[in-house]
Amino acid sequence: MKTLAFFIVAFLLFSLPFVATLNSQNIAPSEMKRKQVVEKMDKMHLRFETTAVIEKSKKMLEIPQSVKHLKDFSVAMTAPTVEFVIVPLDTRFLPEPPKGYSLGTWSNWSQGNYYAPTKKFYATVGNHRAYGAQIHLVEYDTRTKTIRTLPEINALLGRQSEDFGDGKIHGWLDFYNGSDLYFCTYWCHYPEPTEEDFQKGYEGGRIMSYNVTTDKFTDFGVPLKRSSWPYHRMDTRRGRMFAVGMFGEFLSYEINKREIRWAGYLPPGMRWFWRTMLVDEETGCVYTSNNLEGDSLVHIVKYNPTQNRFYKLNSHIPPNSITGGYGQIRAHTKNKSKDGWFICVVVGDPPGTGGQLFKFFPDADRIEDLGICWSGEHRYTASLALSPDEKFVYFIPAAHGKSHLEGTPVVQYNTKTGTRKVLAFLFPYFYDKYGYIPSGTFCIKLDDKGEKLFVLFNGAFAEYAPESGDVFGDPSVMVIHIPELER
Repeated sequence: MKTLAFFIVAFLLFSLPFVATLNSQNIAPSEMKRKQVVEKMDKMHLRFETTAVIEKSKKMLEIPQSVKHLKDFSVAMTAPTVEFVIVPLDTRFLPEPPKGYSLGTWSNWSQGNYYAPTKKFYATVGNHRAYGAQIHLVEYDTRTKTIRTLPEINALLGRQSEDFGDGKIHGWLDFYNGSDLYFCTYWCHYPEPTEEDFQKGYEGGRIMSYNVTTDKFTDFGVPLKRSSWPYHRMDTRRGRMFAVGMFGEFLSYEINKREIRWAGYLPPGMRWFWRTMLVDEETGCVYTSNNLEGDSLVHIVKYNPTQNRFYKLNSHIPPNSITGGYGQIRAHTKNKSKDGWFICVVVGDPPGTGGQLFKFFPDADRIEDLGICWSGEHRYTASLALSPDEKFVYFIPAAHGKSHLEGTPVVQYNTKTGTRKVLAFLFPYFYDKYGYIPSGTFCIKLDDKGEKLFVLFNGAFAEYAPESGDVFGDPSVMVIHIPELER
C-alpha cells in the first residue's frame, strides 16, 4: 500500500509537469474548432469561475416544445433554486492522440457522494483518453458555493503523458472508515489495451481512496492484472470492494485485509453485467443481471460473499413496456427500503430505448414492474436517488448526452403512486442565459436531509443542433434545491 499526500508541494511535483506536458502539445484540430465554439457560447466566461451562479426562475417550469406531446407527468408549482458552476480544467482542449487511440472528451461516468460533516459533494471527471489520460476528483463546497478539482490521479501515480493511463472512474464513490472515499480506475482503450501497452508497464485498473479531511490519496494497487473496472461498489459496513471487469471478471476484495476473496469469472450459465453492482448492506450480498445471451429473460444473479458462491435467482428483468424487449440493470437506489425493495432501471438495446423501472425484493426473490421511467424518445437513465423518507426517487433521463432533447427534466417519481413530477426543465433555460447545454448525467445524489439534489452534468458550451448527437466536453455541477412544498 502506498500513501500519496498532495499538499501544495506534491501538487507542484507531480501534477504541474504532467499538465505542462499536455499544454505544450498542439490542440487537436477538432478540439480547436470546439474551442472556438466554446469561446463564442460561454458569453459570461463561466469556465474561468469557481464560484457558482444562482438561478431561480419560473421559466424552468415551462414545458419545452420537444416534450409537449407527452402526457404522463405533471410540473411543479414552485421553481427550485439552482446553483451552477463549471468544473475547472487546466487542459480543457485536448491534443491529438497517438494513431489508433481515441481523442477523448472531458466527461463524468461515476456516481458521486455527499459528506454531511463538511457539507461537501464529491464526484469525478476524466478526459476519456488512454495516452495523456487525466482523472480528477471534484469537490463542491455547499457553504462557500465553490468548486475545485483535486490533483490529477495519473500524475500522482508517477505517470507521464507518454504513458498509458486510466482516463475515467466509472463506478460509485463510497465512504468507508469515516472520511475515506473509495473508488477504482478504468482504462479508455477498448475492449482492452494492446500487448504493447501492457509491455510498456501498464498493469490494469487500481483500487484507491481519498481522505476528504486530510487530503491524502491511498493507492491499494492493481488487484487483478490486465483487468480494469467499468463498475464498482463498496459494502460500507464490512469494508468490501466489489468490481466487475470489461469481460465479466468479478472482483471481491477485502479492504482491511488487503486481500482478494474472489477474482475471476462466474460459474457456467452466469455472467456479471459490467454496469451493475447492487449491494444489499443488510445481508452483505451483491446482485446484478445475467449478461449471457442464452438467458433470454435476463435473470438476476446473486453473489454471497460469506459463502463465496454465485446463484441465478428466479427473478428476472421485466419486459420493456414499449418495445417488449429485455435489458440489463443499469442503475438502482443505493439502500434497501424498510419494505425490502430496491428500485432499479433497465438499459435497453440500443441504450436510448431502455428506461423500464421495477422494484426488486432480494429477500423474497421477486420483482414488481413499475413501467417506463420517462415516455420520451430518450429514456436511458444511469442514476437514481431515493429520498430519506423513501417517498421519492429522483432521476434525469437520457443520460448519454441527449437529455436536452427531452428538456433535461429533473424528475421526481412517487414510490407510492407511481406518478412523475418534473421539478425543473434545465434546458433551454441554461442554454438561453449562459450558452450551456446540460446534456445528461451519470451522477445524482441527495444530501442527508433530502433537500438538495447534486448533479454532475455532462454538457458543453455548444450551439444547439438536435441532430448533432451527444454533447460532452464541459462538465458542470448543479445543486437543485427542492422546494419544501414539492417534497
